[in-house]
Amino acid sequence: MGRSWPKQHCSRCFVLCALFPLLFSLGSCRSTKNLKEGQYLLWKNKIELSSDKVMVNRGEIKDNLDHIIVQKTNTNYLELAPFKVPMKLWRYNRRYKKLHNRPDSLLPKSVERPTIYDSAANERSIAFMKSYLFNQGYFYARITDTTTYRGRKATVTYRVKAGVNYLINKINYKVDDTTIRNIVVQNSEGSPLQKGKEFTYTLLEEERSRLTALINNYGYRRFNLENITFAIDTMEKSIFRVAGSPFENAVNFISQAKGNKKTTLDVDVIIHKTDDTLAYNRYVVGDVVVYPDYLGTRDLSDSTLKVRRMGGMEFRYHEQYVRPRVLMEHIFINPGSLYSKENEDKTAAKLGELGIFQYIRVQPRENRTTRDTVNYSILLNRAPKYDYATTYEISNGTTYTLGNSASISFKNKNFMRGANQFSIGVNGGIETFYYDYLPGRVYERFQVTTMYYGVNASVDFPKFLAPVPKSVFSRSNLPHTIVSAGENVINRLNYFTLVNSSASFSYNWNETEIKTWSIAPAFMNIIRVPSVSPTFQALLDANAYLRNSYKKTFIEGESITFKVDDNIKKHGINYSYMRLAFEEAGGIVGAVNGFGAAVYGFDTIPYAQYTKFDFDARHYFTLRRSVFAFRLYGGVGTPYGNSATLPYIKQYFAGGPYSMRGWRIRTLGPGSYYDSSINTLSQIDRTADIKIELNSEYRFAVAPLFAGAVKMNGALFADAGNIWLSRKTETFPGGELALDKLGQDIALNVGAGARFDIASFLTLRVDLAFPVKKPYVLTNNGWVLKDINFGDPTWRKDNLIPNISIGYPF
Repeated sequence: MGRSWPKQHCSRCFVLCALFPLLFSLGSCRSTKNLKEGQYLLWKNKIELSSDKVMVNRGEIKDNLDHIIVQKTNTNYLELAPFKVPMKLWRYNRRYKKLHNRPDSLLPKSVERPTIYDSAANERSIAFMKSYLFNQGYFYARITDTTTYRGRKATVTYRVKAGVNYLINKINYKVDDTTIRNIVVQNSEGSPLQKGKEFTYTLLEEERSRLTALINNYGYRRFNLENITFAIDTMEKSIFRVAGSPFENAVNFISQAKGNKKTTLDVDVIIHKTDDTLAYNRYVVGDVVVYPDYLGTRDLSDSTLKVRRMGGMEFRYHEQYVRPRVLMEHIFINPGSLYSKENEDKTAAKLGELGIFQYIRVQPRENRTTRDTVNYSILLNRAPKYDYATTYEISNGTTYTLGNSASISFKNKNFMRGANQFSIGVNGGIETFYYDYLPGRVYERFQVTTMYYGVNASVDFPKFLAPVPKSVFSRSNLPHTIVSAGENVINRLNYFTLVNSSASFSYNWNETEIKTWSIAPAFMNIIRVPSVSPTFQALLDANAYLRNSYKKTFIEGESITFKVDDNIKKHGINYSYMRLAFEEAGGIVGAVNGFGAAVYGFDTIPYAQYTKFDFDARHYFTLRRSVFAFRLYGGVGTPYGNSATLPYIKQYFAGGPYSMRGWRIRTLGPGSYYDSSINTLSQIDRTADIKIELNSEYRFAVAPLFAGAVKMNGALFADAGNIWLSRKTETFPGGELALDKLGQDIALNVGAGARFDIASFLTLRVDLAFPVKKPYVLTNNGWVLKDINFGDPTWRKDNLIPNISIGYPF
């Protein structure tokens, strides 16, 4: 008896059958139709890489070998497995009569001529590959190439036998100057050349650059890369221990190559004089002259400029635009000290961080008479003192149809002539929902659901303001002091109005290039709910958790944040990010309030008490044309003392474009809790005290649009996680965190998206996601895979969640 196929299955088969001839014609006929007799289209380059030992960085080496290949296939492939469509070539062939006589320089960027296979290019590719592998320490690599033909298409396969690379056994420093040798040996721990490390020529270049910079920083200004050479000894002496027996030596060498032990080499680092006889001259800093409001070369000889001397430096200016002491704290070139290229660069960087100069030039001038002194002119051109900015945004969200927001900000970059950054801004917006059942015109069906507005101000002092000596910190890592205050209002029409008055005092500084700290010894929030609708009041009366969340609260606390980000250091390749934050509130004010109650018999401050720990860990695995991105983040808040819940502004939520994308914002959780209003606008935000979330994305390039002005990228993603209450409550059954039901409580969604990178300035993101595991479905452990039905409009309405937003989710 034949099988009866559901209607939606038939429609899918019909679509695939209809697409088959189209894809076949795009991928096959169109790509080779204009080739001449005897010509073949280079369709694919393949690399088969093997080695005698395990290659730790196999993927990276294979990608680099692929990049080295001389003759590339046509670019901009649209991958529709099992078809591969070179869209630029396809466009070229469509307009062949018009374009084939044009020179390459006049071709549009949206088209590309066919890559005609050239066998001579294979030999050049092999030579480049061997050179690359040699630099990676594979000295005896063997490479062969094979070309196969299918119709008018050619596929080239490169079989690469890398062999075995060497490990570093010993590093010897051979220096013809005692002082320089001592400098090198004392700083050898920072060398990329370390015993047991796999040898590559890249390590030698890194060591050459490191030593040159190191020696420069000890006063040797004329020392350069040419003063350093290397000698490599690949003969391991233990193999040839029997001097009179060549046969046994050969046996030892072969057995080591076949065994688990890798061959080793010794590296001699040779530092020597060259034709430049001044390379070993040691320089000290002489005069340092600073021009804080430099206008042009005339200032260098203008005798009418005002002059002030401080700290051995000379400041010359037209008017005192900024106090000299502020500049002096950011200048690391001190008269009488040894010349240091690092201090030269650090001075330019730190002065640039002040944000009050349009350009900065640190100009060294060598004393040509004594050949042992460097004088400096530091030229600082003023930037506009004031900045104004206005923004207007139109948005769409999962809980509203149309949103409008605007902001106006003002910044004084040199407040009180101390390079202090004073900022103040006003913002506001509304969110509306479209009710199609309302009478009247289209615009009359948009009803305002939320209004928000606020004013915020801050002052960023480029100094450490505290009753603590500055010597606690390095001058190069001196904290900024930031004082801020603001007031923001959220008006959820038909529910409540919430006012948050805030203030904070914090310190920010960079420990290293990749590590940053932020410590707030004091922050404050005063939360008020001046108006509550009768409907919302009834909800508060019936729900203790909501009542405690939305009550008037005073928050006073301290916080500390630590971040590690090695993106810049690793040049965007296989980089990581981590953020850890801890916050405590109510400890100090609780003690003060307790003292008042004990001594004076009153207790009048309704304050919050809690601790809160947040974490955010990310890692990005970068491939040649794609990226695997992972994030684990969340937090744990613990109310204590007189607080039953976290304050509303400190609670966690899940859902939305930057969280669990298969749920609308603030509609997931807590735990397995669920009610019938979960997907309606009338619901109250779902918030909780604990959050755990894991996000993963596979990001890949799709195609450039509009002559490359817009780059379209795609993504496949999955999100897992939820929020929980720290305490069990009857009003949210199943909302508390319990290890025995953690598997049930984890929500999971999957989805796909498109990202449009507009001129490398703005990224517009469109994601579509749906849940595959719902914690509030108590059968099958929450899995709902069997319910997925894209052909059902009801299922699509309830489960397909679109998200339109700016920027990547993480």
